[in-house]
Amino acid sequence: MSDIDNELVTKEEMLRKVRAAIEDRATWFALLYEEFSKHLPVEKVEEISRAAIHKYGLIKAKKDPDSFEPKSWVIRHKEKGSADVFSSRIEYDDDQAIQMMGYCPLVESWKKFGLSPEKVDLYCDIAMEGDRGRADGHDGIVMELKDTIAKGCETCKLVIRRG
Repeated sequence: MSDIDNELVTKEEMLRKVRAAIEDRATWFALLYEEFSKHLPVEKVEEISRAAIHKYGLIKAKKDPDSFEPKSWVIRHKEKGSADVFSSRIEYDDDQAIQMMGYCPLVESWKKFGLSPEKVDLYCDIAMEGDRGRADGHDGIVMELKDTIAKGCETCKLVIRRG
């Protein structure tokens, strides 16, 4: 075994690494969006970006179990470790689930990249198409975005319910 195979990392170190990877992808998205906007009407770039990320959400929904309920959304968020990455608090009952994310590596990346608050808010909303697509991929599931860190709120608040 190599030294790498024997290396153990703390939870904090792993969170830092995962957040950094997400930040990298957020920068990729910003660069793609900006470059495409030089060659296409910005409205078209936004439309295409939203459609592509929405499709990702639909793909993600296909990986969810058939008996997907609002509470399944937040339980899976916690079980796969995303709740830690996004410093999430979750609540749920039989009718709805609430996911409150207190940290967003995407928003952090876009801010570090020097984007305007308007661009950060736009990119955040486009990124949320993934969650909208995931909800759309399940009959009767609705996801409402109540607050966002990009708009200056303390958390991004997703309310997932039967609709």
